[in-house]
Amino acid sequence: MQRLGRDVADLVAAHLATLRDQPVIRTLDRPAAQALITAPPPERGIEFDQLIETLRERVFPYAVREPHPGFMAYVPGCPTFPALLGDWLATGYNFFAGVWSVAAGPNAVELTVLDWMREWIGMPEGAGGLLTSGGSVATLTAMIAARHAVVGDDASLMPRLAIYTSDQAHSSVVRAAWIAGVPRAQVRQLPVDDAYRMRMDALEDAIARDRAAGLVPLMIVASAGTTNTGAVDPLPQLADLAARERVWLHVDAAYAGFAAMTERGRALLDGLGRADSVTLDPHKWLYVPFECGCLLASDPARLRDAFTIIPEYLHDVRAAGANVNFADYGEQLTRSARALKVWLSVSYFGTAALRRTIESRIALAEEAERLLRAEEGIEILSSAQLAVLCFRMHPAGMDDPAALDALNERVLAAVAQGGRVYLSSTRLRGAFALRICVLGFRTTAGDIRALVRAVTSAARDALPQP
Repeated sequence: MQRLGRDVADLVAAHLATLRDQPVIRTLDRPAAQALITAPPPERGIEFDQLIETLRERVFPYAVREPHPGFMAYVPGCPTFPALLGDWLATGYNFFAGVWSVAAGPNAVELTVLDWMREWIGMPEGAGGLLTSGGSVATLTAMIAARHAVVGDDASLMPRLAIYTSDQAHSSVVRAAWIAGVPRAQVRQLPVDDAYRMRMDALEDAIARDRAAGLVPLMIVASAGTTNTGAVDPLPQLADLAARERVWLHVDAAYAGFAAMTERGRALLDGLGRADSVTLDPHKWLYVPFECGCLLASDPARLRDAFTIIPEYLHDVRAAGANVNFADYGEQLTRSARALKVWLSVSYFGTAALRRTIESRIALAEEAERLLRAEEGIEILSSAQLAVLCFRMHPAGMDDPAALDALNERVLAAVAQGGRVYLSSTRLRGAFALRICVLGFRTTAGDIRALVRAVTSAARDALPQP
């Protein structure tokens, strides 16, 4: 076991140490990928070294390298090595973190890191929750808890439920509403203002119209750092409205919530701590490996009320006194000890290092905007906010929307093919936009300059020649 473990640790360390020398992405279509690996299970076992070599040659190369300094697409994952080791310890010991009595130590760690997060985002004493597989499950868990608080066992109210979010909300919000039984026609995706924030007038009007029609407003889902632009909905006003209307306020802060650890982030996220529940993703700006999301609720008893089931075979592990069974707070009974990787990484580096890293990522996106604005033929579609920036190539004299979209699609493909930088795209008010999210701690100012060179070079090659 020690020999095999050292071999794997050496392989991972060598991979991370040489990221800059690797392409940021290599991929294959399904037939080609399956041709490399598809085989019947062996009747007799194969040596571990041979299996690792097969993976190293035929599997590992054909994926994106999210920890790569040139990966600025989507919202990247870039775990620290101590966090990887925390994951390894959790799986090596195979802790069952669903109930307190069989994992008191690991579950005490989870309570500790949950309280760290509660304090960072300004939620009140007594708020709590659980770690989840990711933000999607955290949001779904909150929505089911809200539904239980409003509907209870009265199934007749289910067809009358409505939720409210913006047209910039993450797709997991709409999916969670569908899964929670909210009729699709009553999932209100409301318009946003010029800064891509939910419009308060549209929200107030939608709630009033729904009440007049006999519907039951269930939940407002705000965004604190949208995936598209990093926009933050007006959280203080939303909290006031939710209190007046007696509607559950959930905030999806999966990406940007931990920016509240910084001075600038705390100002941008003012009001986050007033939410009834908040989604966070430690596997983003806390730099731990997938999978690790978080749901915090101002009153965790609402989670317990919605999810607790104690069958006969679990009577002897019921939570007693102050003990917490995390299985009573969400849908998972069998769950891993996700908190170890958070605790180990945060404790090893310290919060000051995390603050500096988050602040520098925000500053790098702003530097990217400054450099792009200095180039001819580039239009900023959404200024840098919380390390997200959207722009497009817009040469003088080219104003046809279809031609602009086609040009920017070619630029995106060419940059990816270059192998050193990886961007993503989105649409803002109908326009095809190139989008960067600067999250990885390996990304430097030199990588930002390389991004600008790659984009401008690809644009020159993609433009029609005279």
